[in-house]
This record gives sequence, structure tokens and C-alpha cells, in this order.
Amino acid sequence: MQINEQAVRERAYFIWEGEGRVHGQADIHWLRAEAELTAAAPAKKAARKAEGAEKVAKLAAKAAPAAKSPAPVKSAAPAKAATPATTARKAAKPKASTATVAAASAEKAKPARARAALH
Repeated sequence: MQINEQAVRERAYFIWEGEGRVHGQADIHWLRAEAELTAAAPAKKAARKAEGAEKVAKLAAKAAPAAKSPAPVKSAAPAKAATPATTARKAAKPKASTATVAAASAEKAKPARARAALH
């Protein structure tokens, strides 16, 4: 598996931050990031293969009992119809307009204080 430049750049950045952001060691951080990502690539590939095998095994285990006996069919519950009272309550409450909100906030506003004298 190939590693891309962006992944190396990000890993080198985190190494640089972890070492206290010391300047002048960019080459060392880059090579270390490449080495870490190269070493991690085969481990990730093996882990993905193992996960894939586990998923296949689970699907096969689920499919085997299902083939022996059909699953019971659940009946759908009847949908609850909206009553006229609930729809009337929702429709009866209109939203406040911008002008109404501005007028209400103007009434609640505190009066401006007089400027203090400088002398």
C-alpha cells in the first residue's frame, strides 16, 4: 500500500508539535513520519482483512438460521390520524413578525445614561 504525501505531511506536523515545535528538524520529522506510516500500512491491511472475515462469518451465521425457518411477519400498526383539535392548536399560534419583536425589545430597553462630566 502506498502512502500519500498529505498523510506524511500531517504525521510530520504532529511529530513536530509533539517535540515542542523545534525548528530545523523538518527532514528528521518527515522521515520519521514516512517510517511510521509505512510500518502501520501492513498492520491496517491485515486488520481490514480480519474485519472483513468477521463480517462475512456474521452474515453467514445470520443467513443459516433464516434459511431453516421463515421469519415471522410483523403486522404494521395502524397510523394515528391527526385530530382536528391538534391541527387547530398548531395553526392557531402564528409567529411574531420582525416588527413585533423589535417593538417589544424597544419597550424593554433601558434608558440611555447621561455622559459623565470630564471636569
